[in-house]
Amino acid sequence: MKKRMESDLLLKIISVVFAFLLWMFVINTDNPVIKKTFSDVPVDMLNEQVLDDLNQTYKIESGDTVSFTVKGKKDVVDRLTKSDFRATADVSSMSDVHAIQIEVEALRYKSQLDIDTGGATVKVVLEDVKSDQIPVNVVVKGTPASGYTVSTQTATPNLISVSGPKSVVSRIKQIVAKVDVSGLKKDVTMAQNVKCYDEDGDEVSQDRIKLDTTKIKVKIGLSRTKTIPFTVETKGTPGKGYVLGSIDYEPKHIEITGAEDDLEKISSIKLANLDISDSTKSIEKTIKASDIKLPDGITFVKSVDKIKNIVIRANIEKKTKRTLTIPTGQIALINNTKNYDVKFDDSELKVKISGLRSVVDKVVVKDLNPKIDMQLYEPGTHTVQVQLTKIKNMSIEKNVSAKITVE
Repeated sequence: MKKRMESDLLLKIISVVFAFLLWMFVINTDNPVIKKTFSDVPVDMLNEQVLDDLNQTYKIESGDTVSFTVKGKKDVVDRLTKSDFRATADVSSMSDVHAIQIEVEALRYKSQLDIDTGGATVKVVLEDVKSDQIPVNVVVKGTPASGYTVSTQTATPNLISVSGPKSVVSRIKQIVAKVDVSGLKKDVTMAQNVKCYDEDGDEVSQDRIKLDTTKIKVKIGLSRTKTIPFTVETKGTPGKGYVLGSIDYEPKHIEITGAEDDLEKISSIKLANLDISDSTKSIEKTIKASDIKLPDGITFVKSVDKIKNIVIRANIEKKTKRTLTIPTGQIALINNTKNYDVKFDDSELKVKISGLRSVVDKVVVKDLNPKIDMQLYEPGTHTVQVQLTKIKNMSIEKNVSAKITVE
């Protein structure tokens, strides 16, 4: 009986062990231990402040992300994503070759996982820190409403403190706030973000530098504008046989700005008073915008360095004469309300003209527009004046008359 009981106990123990082994087999078959690799997980840098006492900073050469292998049960590993891990590198543990060991920590199932980084490190380059104060430049884009211009642009603050790697801070030559003034009709104050630029106008990234402020206040002041003509005066007369033709210059007009009361008082700007006395050839004079005298309180809308020099040319030409033939059939009869029949004694009239060769040589009868005002005459024979249109830079030497018979 006793032997039988001992035999049954042994069988029971063997059964339990076998069941456990079978359970382990089933478990390891259905939920085995597996490995999974996670890639490009960002690395957080810790204890960066340890470099402050050395007045240094760093730049990551390699290792800003890490790949690692996780080992664990399949049902656990399959649930994991990159967000379940945190990768860190402690700057205070930097080696002599500027390498920092990367540690990866599981944020859940920590005790059920083994993590292998393969000895991954962050490699950095150390650099001295530089601090500087950089002026703020306000750049205006767009155009205010018609009749207005930007007269003042003020940045607050007008200097910004910048610190960071010496190689980066040394590149920064200006800090710019860009302001759009399109359509503005009154003064405004606005908050604007700033950007850093080097001497070539290329933007400098702010990723590795610190600004004591990245947003400033910009006050834009507007003033009224007015477009007025330039004028050129002359004194004296050209030499005998010569006449003054056109006076050419560009621009003919300029935009000015100032207080509204001051603008109302000015209608033109005198450029020069050219002396053409006894001249037998054209005269040129160059005027710089900076030499133009403006009334107090008035300025050009454009800065004087952006206004091109104004070249004035007084064209002196030799005077010429010519006799022009006017067929009487081309003389218009105006105000002939009674429909008189008019006959000319001559078939043509001779007209002596003089002036600039460039004008006189081109004149035709149509340009003179000859006409007779018939409301002055009744039937009979009359000597009448022929009306001719005046032409600039040309003169008609004497009155032109014609003999007509009115019936």
